[in-house]
Amino acid sequence: METRVIEVEEFNVKGYGLKGPLSEIPGKWDVLNMELAEKGIVAEESFGLCLAMKDGEIHYIAGVKSNLAKGLQNTEEAVVPAGKFVVAKVEGGVHAIPTAFNALMKTDGIQLRNCFSFERYVHAEGSNGYDIEVWLPIE
Repeated sequence: METRVIEVEEFNVKGYGLKGPLSEIPGKWDVLNMELAEKGIVAEESFGLCLAMKDGEIHYIAGVKSNLAKGLQNTEEAVVPAGKFVVAKVEGGVHAIPTAFNALMKTDGIQLRNCFSFERYVHAEGSNGYDIEVWLPIE
């Protein structure tokens, strides 16, 4: 798996939150994508933030950068703190995200920092598809 290290400035993500089973995540993406389409919001990237996981339940937000989320109702917002992340492209689509995260966590020479991980969906201009990246916070 090819990785890279990226250092980012703090940014906010706003979208549709979930506190429940992993199986409900696709429904949050359906709502987000429908709302973005209805409001004519074009985002070059979107994010799946995994804020917490406990006893098989996840606190998750499917969203976009907050400056693009004006007009979205009943949303949650989270701050992605500034810092370094080790990043890898996911091969195999959405179902391969857990495998990619697990492989990334085994990368030699990294030390995780106390922050949440996330997925980044990169929407190429003029394309109906997207690339998926997984991001893990590191020291």
